[in-house]
Amino acid sequence: MSTIHDNEVQLNLTGIKIKDFNVTDHSVTSGQSYEGVTIKDNDKIVVKAGRHGSTEVAEWFKKKADTGVVIACDTMESYPSKLNFAIFGNLTFEASGKTWFVKDLLFAQGHNARNRNNWWTGGPSMTGGSVNPLIGAIVAAASVDGLPTGKVGFIAPPLSVSHFDLVTVSVFQ
Repeated sequence: MSTIHDNEVQLNLTGIKIKDFNVTDHSVTSGQSYEGVTIKDNDKIVVKAGRHGSTEVAEWFKKKADTGVVIACDTMESYPSKLNFAIFGNLTFEASGKTWFVKDLLFAQGHNARNRNNWWTGGPSMTGGSVNPLIGAIVAAASVDGLPTGKVGFIAPPLSVSHFDLVTVSVFQ
C-alpha cells in the first residue's frame, strides 16, 4: 500500500469560501492509494492520494479534457506526460456574496522538470489557453446563485506550483 499524502491546491480569490468539490470520477496510478477529497481553510482542495506519476493517469486526464483547454502551474508543456492522480467533478464556492457552481472541472498533480509536484486544471468546456512559458488562463461557464450567468477564470501565475488565481464575472454582479 502506498503512502497517503495531503496534496493541496489553492484557489486564490479574495473572500472565497470553497463549499465543495464533488468528485464524479478520478484516476490514480496503479498501486497508489486514493482516499477522496476534502476542503481546507476555505480556499484549498485537498486530494488524499499517493504520489507516483504514470502515463495512464495523464492519458485519462487528456481524454476527460476532450476538446477543452487545460493549463498547469510551473511547466512549459501543453499536456502532461505523467500525472500522480487526477480528479474530475463539480466545484461550488462562495464569493462576493454569491454561490458559484462550475461543472466538469479537472484537477491533477504531476511532477515537473524542476522536481516539483505541479498542478493542472481544465475541463471539456474550458476555453482560453496558455501563454508560454509558465503562465496560462482558461475560462469556464458558471452558474451564479442558480442562474447560468457567470464565468470563472483560472490563471496559473508564474512559478507557482500549487495554486490558481480565480477571476469571477457575472452578468448580474
